Amino acid sequence: MTLIAFFDIEVSAKTHRVVDIGCILSNDVTFHKNDPAAFEKFIEPATFICGHNILSHDLFYLQKHFGNVGWGQTRAIDTLLLSPLLFPKNPYHRLLKDDKLHTEELNNPLNDSIKAKDLFFDEVAAFQQLDDDFKQILFLLLSNQKGFDNFFRFLHYHSPVSKDALPGIIKKKFDNKICSNSDLDSFISTNPVALAYALALLHCDDRFSLTPPWVLKNYPEVERLLFLLRNNPCIPGCTYCKRALDPVLALKKYYGFPGFRTYGGEPLQEKAVRATIHGESILAVFPTGGGKSITFQVPALMSGENAKALTVIISPLQSLMKDQVDNLEKKGITEAVTINGLLDPVERSKAIERIENGLASLLYISPESLRSVTIERLLLKRKIARFVIDEAHCFSSWGQDFRVDYLYIGDFI
Repeated sequence: MTLIAFFDIEVSAKTHRVVDIGCILSNDVTFHKNDPAAFEKFIEPATFICGHNILSHDLFYLQKHFGNVGWGQTRAIDTLLLSPLLFPKNPYHRLLKDDKLHTEELNNPLNDSIKAKDLFFDEVAAFQQLDDDFKQILFLLLSNQKGFDNFFRFLHYHSPVSKDALPGIIKKKFDNKICSNSDLDSFISTNPVALAYALALLHCDDRFSLTPPWVLKNYPEVERLLFLLRNNPCIPGCTYCKRALDPVLALKKYYGFPGFRTYGGEPLQEKAVRATIHGESILAVFPTGGGKSITFQVPALMSGENAKALTVIISPLQSLMKDQVDNLEKKGITEAVTINGLLDPVERSKAIERIENGLASLLYISPESLRSVTIERLLLKRKIARFVIDEAHCFSSWGQDFRVDYLYIGDFI
């Protein structure tokens, strides 16, 4: 059996030096002491070394110690990189360090090494259970990428087809789930890792699964690719775009209405929605009760389903926010939440949790909330489809409703 060394290190926050090392081999032999030279000798028989976030963290510090920039990289497998691909519904399923609830177990790298070992073999099992087409997609995208390449070498997995066949395999696998006119050739050549994460999220076929925040931070192209694959109507109008990106079909699906209102014979509501779906910035002026909320709620619900994205609605009054959320709930739409001063701590915590877990597609907040560090960190965890300014007349410094915090919105975005 191929020998793998699963390891973890602890680094001092003050001195940035390695203070402890833990390791377990795949034959269950263990190592636990702060002796890098002895550790290097211990893992020497292993074909691969593996750990959680080792490319960005552990190897960085070990390279500094050994004075070798490439130390360990040629045989490294990173379970952090693999987790969102193989467990897109719950990429952190084994990463909660429950032992750290007990003070005597704090900062135990051997325990974390054992967790990495368990996670790795769960990832192996998950890959083996994938259908052949998706196995080929992952291999052809990632087999020459650091952190991923050795995973396929360990499995002795090889695709029966060349990379030239990849666009066709993706189109077949995701038929009617992505725009058939997407520029897959360009995505494959320029952003293979980001494309793999985007396709893994779509492959799990779970409405509320999200790409983990660390993926969005390290691979920001995932957001753009999801938009181009799922939320950007193509000009010819493929099967997917006609079904998933048609505002009239969405209106009927979410609200039960057969069509939008017209004003003076002009379909102003539908025009506003179509412009929003095509990524335009718009100003919509409607009379009171004229249905302006529909113009941003329909695209928000579509973006939430198609691109796992959040729409942020900035509203001046807490009562208006509550009314909007309540009215949506009466229609059976439960994807809207508000975070404002009327909420008690438990309600606020639940609202934040729904945003983090992907259960919400619309977030109603006040302009003052944008100065909250909590709100800023919360929004950084989600892909933002768009910002909506409800009651936009509050922007005007000539008006009696002017609020100075509206001037901060642009800076915040």
